[in-house]
Amino acid sequence: MADAAALKNRIIFLLLATLLTAWSYLFLDTVIARYAYRLISANDRLMQATSDIPDLLLHLVIVITVLCWTGYFVMVRRGIRNRQTHFLKVCGTVVPMAYISKAIFQYGFGRSDPRAWLFDHQLPRFYWFRADAGYGCFPSGHMTVFAALMITLSKYYPRYRFVFLGMLPLLALALIVTYYHFLSDVIAGACLGMMVAFLVDDVFLETTR
Repeated sequence: MADAAALKNRIIFLLLATLLTAWSYLFLDTVIARYAYRLISANDRLMQATSDIPDLLLHLVIVITVLCWTGYFVMVRRGIRNRQTHFLKVCGTVVPMAYISKAIFQYGFGRSDPRAWLFDHQLPRFYWFRADAGYGCFPSGHMTVFAALMITLSKYYPRYRFVFLGMLPLLALALIVTYYHFLSDVIAGACLGMMVAFLVDDVFLETTR
């Protein structure tokens, strides 16, 4: 498992992320969502485009998981056991675990999304254990999965770390600007994804010792 220093850093990070999420929930979420809606609604084509974006997250998770585990078993069958095979095993586990984790948290919190607030005047609060349409946006599933994936990629391919981690703010901006998520959803999703990536990697490192 993680050493004492790493564990301390993760606890501090988790506390700071929790405080930032709470601050955003209380003071920033609706302000930013309202501004994003005004920005998008000013352009009819852009408004239509953001309304027709399909949710392909589950499909992407399945594809990544299958490719990673297929690559892993092919390499192991050929007698190859190196950093690449370890990455494939970790990545093939991190991505579905992140998806499952976000689904559990989303069902538990049951928060209404920005569209339910903007169009249906539903208060943007938590409706515990509610999973029907317009609810369950906390934490952001896309941010959870991609944060877990990018953290894993940045660890095993540190040369491109800034590229991988730089994608996360862009994704966060896209999710907020298209008012699919509040800022606090995105922050919480990033935090959850990172925690999943750290925990899965720690477990696999422990089992290989």
